[in-house]
Amino acid sequence: MKKYWKTISICFFILVFISSYYIQKTAMASKNDRSYKIETISGNKEEIENLILQTSYQSNDLYHMLYISKDGSTNPNNQSFFGDLIAPNEPMILRKYIEEHRNFMRGKEFDPRKYFEDKARLIYTTFLDDGKKEARGNVVTLQIDTLDKNTNDSSSFKIDIPVKASYDWINVNDVYVGDGKINILTTNYLSANYLIKAREELHVYTIDVEKKELVKDAILAELVSEERGTSSIRIFNEYNTTTQNENYYLYMVEKYSERKEDTELEVISSQIYLYDNAKNEAEEWTMPEELKPYRKSMRIHKETIYIPVYSANGLTLNRYHIEKKQWEEPLTLQYSSIANEKDAPYLRIAEGKFYLVYRVSDGQWLSIVDLRTGGLIYEGKIISEDKKNQEADSSLTIEQLYTMH
Repeated sequence: MKKYWKTISICFFILVFISSYYIQKTAMASKNDRSYKIETISGNKEEIENLILQTSYQSNDLYHMLYISKDGSTNPNNQSFFGDLIAPNEPMILRKYIEEHRNFMRGKEFDPRKYFEDKARLIYTTFLDDGKKEARGNVVTLQIDTLDKNTNDSSSFKIDIPVKASYDWINVNDVYVGDGKINILTTNYLSANYLIKAREELHVYTIDVEKKELVKDAILAELVSEERGTSSIRIFNEYNTTTQNENYYLYMVEKYSERKEDTELEVISSQIYLYDNAKNEAEEWTMPEELKPYRKSMRIHKETIYIPVYSANGLTLNRYHIEKKQWEEPLTLQYSSIANEKDAPYLRIAEGKFYLVYRVSDGQWLSIVDLRTGGLIYEGKIISEDKKNQEADSSLTIEQLYTMH
């Protein structure tokens, strides 16, 4: 019996640890959990059949996450012990990959920007060691993994990409797949040395899938060290999706005057660019003067640039069609009463619709509008089912909106 005492002791401590974990987790959940639901006001209920809101709220000076759907709300932290170990904070959009393709997902980062999916394939891209230069030479290594969803077979290849200086890291912003090539939009951060200044660069790496080689490394924008504190590169494409193949990248480079005491930064220059993934070309894009104050809130969906303008009465969604090179009639949506105008509405454009969530006196209001017709197709309220904890209602914040299929 003595020879088994170590094994028995280890098993005992593991059991105590897991039991303690569940007791503490259950106690915290019961203390802090809130319950919400989406209450339909008008329109087609099927519009929210697969809709999930990722939200957060404040309670006892702590922030907690909730997923809200037509069926109520769930706390993502209430998963199993082993679920926490496997994917403690995975984005909801990647959860189905973990469940359906566990072997392929093993060892991969839970970052939607690194993935692309269509009906046949799931593609994952990553720069090994976060893009740091290899000691054996001036190269960084890109790895591309592909899963055939029909056969469940996977393949992988690596490409060494030449670089001029050492990178601190490379962030993948988006993956585009088309015509036998993969375009990877990245932000690269370079360290300074005696030969080169510190630098931030926006790149598109074009990969030939069949030949498994780099076709082009295009630098779309760059900021040198003395500019980085008084300039910025902003990307307007939606990052929290894996199935929306972006034909265009929309980005802006701004430079500012040095901040003086008690003054705001003054914009010295502001250039907006469109990168065509099919042509691998970038061109400058200019918006009307009256819309420039709203440039930081613009977004792109398929072939259209949208610029939302909010007022006390509602939303005006200005639209520019890239391929037609013309402005289209704006879409408008009138609010119901708003409790607090300081709270910015949440807007998402996806699947030919726009989703707007904004605060009203007794909860949050959800409106869904058809982009083609401009018609309002659904209205609902996100309301609390826990009347004893109204302090959480005012702090409920919409983080993401998913349409799961």
